[in-house]
Amino acid sequence: MNWELFSPIGYASIAVWLCMPLLWFIHMFRRPRSWLCHVALVLGVAAYVLARINSETYINLIQVDRSQEIQEQLDRQEVARQAATQARKNEVAQIRFAEDGTDDFLDQGGMDAADIEYLNSFNAEQTPEWKKAKKQRSEGAVDDSLEAQIGATEEQQGVESETLAEEDPVESILMSDRDKLVADRLDAANLAMIRVLLGLGLINLVFDYLKRANVYNEAYFPLPVPSSWVDSFTPREAVVFRPETPRRSLFDELQFSARRGEPFVYLTDDAEAASRAATTVYRFPFRCGPLEVLVVEDANELMDDEFVFETLWYGRNSFVVNSEERAEQMMEHFLERMQERCSTRARTRHTVNVVWDVAKPLSTDVLHQFASFGRAIGYTLLISKGGSPDVRPSAVNKTTTGPVPVAT
Repeated sequence: MNWELFSPIGYASIAVWLCMPLLWFIHMFRRPRSWLCHVALVLGVAAYVLARINSETYINLIQVDRSQEIQEQLDRQEVARQAATQARKNEVAQIRFAEDGTDDFLDQGGMDAADIEYLNSFNAEQTPEWKKAKKQRSEGAVDDSLEAQIGATEEQQGVESETLAEEDPVESILMSDRDKLVADRLDAANLAMIRVLLGLGLINLVFDYLKRANVYNEAYFPLPVPSSWVDSFTPREAVVFRPETPRRSLFDELQFSARRGEPFVYLTDDAEAASRAATTVYRFPFRCGPLEVLVVEDANELMDDEFVFETLWYGRNSFVVNSEERAEQMMEHFLERMQERCSTRARTRHTVNVVWDVAKPLSTDVLHQFASFGRAIGYTLLISKGGSPDVRPSAVNKTTTGPVPVAT
């Protein structure tokens, strides 16, 4: 095998993209979330850049080495010249002058014009320098024309420019015709393989992101992706208890939900926590896509429970409730409206998050009803406080048996 088919950069590109399947394999069995699939995609881009450099600066400079073919052609011409000389040797007068060489035995005076032209075609490149000078002397007669007298026949010297510098020509890489063909095919195959791996890497990254989006310990970089896409990979439980050692603070959880395009209603009996949560959240990084958080007050008759439910359904705003009594009242109204939407098989585009941060625990019946209706229409209940041990084992999500899951 000819190892000069690729440059070192080209072989480096092959070594880099070979690492991509290895990283995918390790990423499949490494939990929780790691960055190996992201690193694999970056390596794919680097391999493509190296492959393009190899193609432009090495493969495109390869030229077919014709030196052997040229030498063979010269040898054939020499054989033909010698054959022609031997054929005419006995047909001309054997006259030799003092200045003739050992091979100058042919008397051109006895040849016709066709013979002289045929013979000179072989000797044009082999004429001695002294013969060329002799011919120039014989032809150097005095020119008494008008052009010669005024100097019009003399070659005019051009003006030399020192400012124009010629660029050094790029040296070609000589290979045989077979090796050049192999190098071109391997270069095209290398670029095509990298493009395929880049496509697979992007698909793997999207698949991995959607698969981890609903897993508490593995979700990252929230984006406003439709909830139906995410739930199709990893179904979300309708009722979840916040773990004792959470990954994020409660307010970061609200911001995380907003970044996913999911509106929320924060039910709490702590006025200070409600005031802290009643700030503008953003759907995108760098404070882009603001989502206003409204405070539900008892004195405001226009902001009733029906208004809150419909606004959350269409994802226009998020809300904060700072009263225990209003939180219980709103939860009862939500269950009634959720049952109605469930009977019509309606579902929200983005999941609505109900956060229960009230010291008073919810009853088992409320948890059962919310788990039954919420999963059907796209509502989830996150219990931050009020999850006493006597309630948690009896609450269910999918059926009337089985515990309410705890986010881990």
